Amino acid sequence: MSGVLFGERELRDVAQRALKAAKGDEAEALVIARTGSLTRYANAAIHQNVTSREADVTIRVVVGKRRATATTNRLDEDGLRRAAAAASELARRAPEDPTFGGLPAPRPIADAPSAYVERTAEATPLDRARAAKVVCDAAKAQQLVCAGFVSSSVQEIAIASSTGTWAYGPQTHAEVQIGAIGDDGSAFAQRVSPDFGALDVDGAAREAVTKAVRAQRPRDMEPGTYEVVLEPYCVRDMVGFLGGHFTGLAVEEGRSFVGGKLGQEVTGPITLVDDPFDPAGMPRPFDFEGQPSERITMLERGVARGIVYDSGTAHRAGVRNTGHALPPNPFMPSAPMHARLEPGDASHEQLVAGVKRGLLVTRFHYTRWVHQLRTIVTGMTRDGAFAIEDGEIAYPIKNLRFTQSYHEAWRGVQAIGKDLRLLVAAEQFGLTASCQRVPALRLAAFTFTGATRY
Repeated sequence: MSGVLFGERELRDVAQRALKAAKGDEAEALVIARTGSLTRYANAAIHQNVTSREADVTIRVVVGKRRATATTNRLDEDGLRRAAAAASELARRAPEDPTFGGLPAPRPIADAPSAYVERTAEATPLDRARAAKVVCDAAKAQQLVCAGFVSSSVQEIAIASSTGTWAYGPQTHAEVQIGAIGDDGSAFAQRVSPDFGALDVDGAAREAVTKAVRAQRPRDMEPGTYEVVLEPYCVRDMVGFLGGHFTGLAVEEGRSFVGGKLGQEVTGPITLVDDPFDPAGMPRPFDFEGQPSERITMLERGVARGIVYDSGTAHRAGVRNTGHALPPNPFMPSAPMHARLEPGDASHEQLVAGVKRGLLVTRFHYTRWVHQLRTIVTGMTRDGAFAIEDGEIAYPIKNLRFTQSYHEAWRGVQAIGKDLRLLVAAEQFGLTASCQRVPALRLAAFTFTGATRY
């Protein structure tokens, strides 16, 4: 493997030394290593090129029904010893949790397609600069300003525990983002791939530049409820918010809109799965407890079907652990990490052609919960919103604020795009923890509650 990797042998040694230093009834060591390279550009020029190589070790120690964690970025003996001692001492002082079922026992992990591509691991600054040039040249040709980045990274995850668990997997991630900006309108595009050689830089440049040219001189649009075509960037946001409702903790705490509704229709004919084996995604067959991850159907043509669990929420619910644990944290112990909203049969042109009067929205910005149980979210449109009249894009519009129940919007699904876009969630816990493959959607009603001057 490439020299950018720490490698399985080295990370196993780190994990075993951390476990040896822990003092408790059980212990777990999670090692997340990352070699990340980033090339930023603005005003048709590269202004930053950086590479970092780092690793964090999170040690979880169990003493009876008590547990605690500590994290360090020092892999030497003293660093691991100090972190293990801190976790061990905190575990002795932590309050007892009578519902805690202990660390999970090891289970066989199925094979999955590799998410590691050597071409990405070996990508050079010159490779990223050439990709940035493609984007900048396309923007300059249309007298647009552009800014964004090209990145290539390698991530390694290793988990060991005193119960005998061991799991290791590397993955690669290449990404290009572009914001294309004119005098009074902008557009956005993003492409993601495990393989730098397959990264569609030309497609990203073409999408952003074409849309930015069309976005100039936007008109006012009155707030109201409109039929919408939502690009995949918007759908990613919706999947991210709603995916958190299909977790054991959300159901347990009574803040999930699907709680108590498994087997019932809760949206329109949408099928949403979590598939850690999807070869077109970023597959990983185990979670951050080293447990085997299962393919879970969360929605099947609008009917709520499945919930994802980590070991703790599964134990409390008395159900099978589905292998969806995130790194140890008190707020979100599990999540769908390989979500896919299954495609329909509509081209982008057909999605737009089906709208008599409505809006095309490129992406959402600054989205926040208003009412979690009712899945009401507020946010803004950004980087390209357009009026649709009689099945054609008519003119650009100024950004609008929306306040909308996401799952209620999905009740009105009219058509689903046939093309899936691979996108990643924002970095969490110092790593790329989740990805989505999503299409564009046409929805019957989406409520916009405020207008802007821009």
